[in-house]
Amino acid sequence: MVSIRKRGAVYGVIGLMLCVAVYLNWSYFQSPEELTIADQAMEEDAAAGSVYGEVTAVDSADSKAGGTEKTESDYFAQARLSRQTARDEALTMLRETVSSEDASEDAKAEAGQQITAIAGYTVKEERLESQLKAKGYTDAVVYISEDTISVVVAPPDGGLTSADAAAISEMVTTETGAKPSMLRISEAK
Repeated sequence: MVSIRKRGAVYGVIGLMLCVAVYLNWSYFQSPEELTIADQAMEEDAAAGSVYGEVTAVDSADSKAGGTEKTESDYFAQARLSRQTARDEALTMLRETVSSEDASEDAKAEAGQQITAIAGYTVKEERLESQLKAKGYTDAVVYISEDTISVVVAPPDGGLTSADAAAISEMVTTETGAKPSMLRISEAK
């Protein structure tokens, strides 16, 4: 009975930490400052029967800052820092579970699988960010979770177009094997 309670507590803590990480990611990328990108691009996608995920514009500058290039790079640095902080917290809890003498073998195995998944996400995120920069975007940040992939890019002159969204979507789906409907593509303004 005590073993079942401990196992339940371990699963509960793991679930709580994952929920916190997902919430932090969601609150970061779903902030009120997000604005829908050009209605024309969305209408073109809808008319073409696009299955691409949501495309939005993210305000990367304070309302006082005026959107300078420094502020844009600060946005991407902050996004990477937030992503890493959430991941570090989740990994700490998972590692504690793996090394715990009180945790069941099932809990340890599941925690090990989640650690492996997070490591895979991290590698794919870094690869995609490098590929996006190589394709001409000044900067980019990618966040991969089990059911969503968020991509924020520094838009080219003239803003992010439907063609850009399609190219990014193809790049991400090729690298991750994810469905295009899982994508959330945003531009930092």
